[in-house]
Amino acid sequence: MCIEEVGISAIQIFAILNPISVIPIFLSLTEGRDEGEVRRIVGVVSVAIFIMMSIFSLAGELILKLMGISVRGLKIGGGAILMVLAVDMLQGMPRTKSVEEEELAIVPLSTPLLVGPGTMTTILLLSNKYSGTYGYLCSSLILTLASALVTVASYLILRNSGKLRKVLGVNGLRGLGRFMAIIVAATAADMISSGILDFIKS
Repeated sequence: MCIEEVGISAIQIFAILNPISVIPIFLSLTEGRDEGEVRRIVGVVSVAIFIMMSIFSLAGELILKLMGISVRGLKIGGGAILMVLAVDMLQGMPRTKSVEEEELAIVPLSTPLLVGPGTMTTILLLSNKYSGTYGYLCSSLILTLASALVTVASYLILRNSGKLRKVLGVNGLRGLGRFMAIIVAATAADMISSGILDFIKS
C-alpha cells in the first residue's frame, strides 16, 4: 500500500463530499441550538458518513457485480453525475430540494448533502481501480484510511463552521465551494474520457 494513494483518494473524496458547501445549510439547520446539541449533531454526522463510505470501500466491487454494472459504464454514468453536481455547486444551488428538521444529522446532512451519488460513485471507481492493482484487502485499507481522513476533516470543518463563517465571510465560503466544484468537474471529465476510451478499446 502506498501513502500517496491514500492521500490522493482522500483529496478526491473530500472534494466531492465538499463539506465547505454544506456550512450555510448546516448553520441554518442548527441555528438556535445550544453548543452541546450542535456538537452531538456533528458527531452523529461524522459517524454516519464514515460508515457509509466504509461500506462502499469494503464492498464496492461486490456491489458492481451484484448490480451487473461494467466499470466503463460506471465511469461514464458516474462522471456525468459528477459533472451535474459540479455545475450545481458552481451555481450555488442546494443539492436537496427540501430540508426537514427531524433527524437532520442523517437526512439531509449526512446524505444526500455529504455522501451523495457523486461520493458513492467515486469510491466505487477507486475501489475497482485499486483492487486491480493492489488486491482487495489493500484496496479496502487504502479507501478506509482515506475515508477516515475525510471524516476527520469534515468533522473539524462542521465543528468550527461558525468560526469559519466569521473569518472567511459568506463570499469566502462561496469561493472555496466554487474551487471544490472545479476539482469535481475535472475528476468528472477524467472519468468520462476514461470510460469512453475503455468502451472504444472493448
